[in-house]
Amino acid sequence: MAKTKTNNWFLKLKNTLLYSGYEVILTSVPQNGGTGKRGTRHRAAKGYIVPDELKIFINRRIGINDRVITLVHELMHEIYPNWQEPRVERESKKVFRGLTVPQLGFFQFFVMTKGEIQSALKRQQIHSPLC
Repeated sequence: MAKTKTNNWFLKLKNTLLYSGYEVILTSVPQNGGTGKRGTRHRAAKGYIVPDELKIFINRRIGINDRVITLVHELMHEIYPNWQEPRVERESKKVFRGLTVPQLGFFQFFVMTKGEIQSALKRQQIHSPLC
């Protein structure tokens, strides 16, 4: 993926995350969200978005970079609500592979637990993403 295109994706995703009001919630076992709430999207056991509640649920039991891919995936559902699941899946993986180190670190911050952040700081890995 071209650098400019990745930067454009990053800016769209970053702005959606920062300015849309979404809260990222790490959960042990994401629930289906199939409680009849309008606008709920479910993605197996990795995560899902609930637009009506401005919440993105991500399974904390998957790896940190898998959480980043899941966050990107769910944000793409918000940005492109008419895209079908295969396209969102494909594009989110492309975007993830094209992220720069600082961009990856930005998303990692939103999907790490407090303990993971503290551990990374103790290991002095705050200057680089946890790839």
